[in-house]
Amino acid sequence: MVIIGILAVVLTESYLTISRVALRVEQEKNLSEESLVLTQVFQAISDEATIDYDRYNGSLEASKWFTDVLYLTWDAWSGSQIRTSGNCLGLDEHVNLEDESKVLQDYTWCDLILIDQSWKATSLISQWKVTISKVEFRVIPYDSDENYFNNASSSIVINNLHQPAFWLFIHLYSPLYQPKWTNKIDQPLQLFFNLKL
Repeated sequence: MVIIGILAVVLTESYLTISRVALRVEQEKNLSEESLVLTQVFQAISDEATIDYDRYNGSLEASKWFTDVLYLTWDAWSGSQIRTSGNCLGLDEHVNLEDESKVLQDYTWCDLILIDQSWKATSLISQWKVTISKVEFRVIPYDSDENYFNNASSSIVINNLHQPAFWLFIHLYSPLYQPKWTNKIDQPLQLFFNLKL
């Protein structure tokens, strides 16, 4: 009986360990897949659209070119925008989640959406695979080729590009994320894209 009891304890512990490892691997796989999908989606958008600088009405300079909405234009993309919606963590807010009772399920309302010119919203993430922070973009200042090349010795060349571009900052989490659990799976993501002239 003692031997059977010991074997039962060992087998149970082994099963639980394998289950935890399998869950962690699955979560890491989901985050990696979503990172790749997001990269591909934004690259496809960058190949077809450009930034609609006019829609910012000069507000980008005041915010040091950071924004939580990316306005797009160019043919079918005119009037489109990308933003997060719902209840979203800030980019660094995960640092403060020290309370074990605080779970990221509170933030599963957060979604990354593309809103087209007819105001139809399309989700860009699989919410059952990943939870995200609020997205932030850093739009790169842009000057027309004429201004850029005519001021080759000025600060315009240093501070501005002659092609629209932006950085994307977002944090991906496992939907089961817990700060003190073994399944604390998260991934910060920073991507840079050039767009059409």
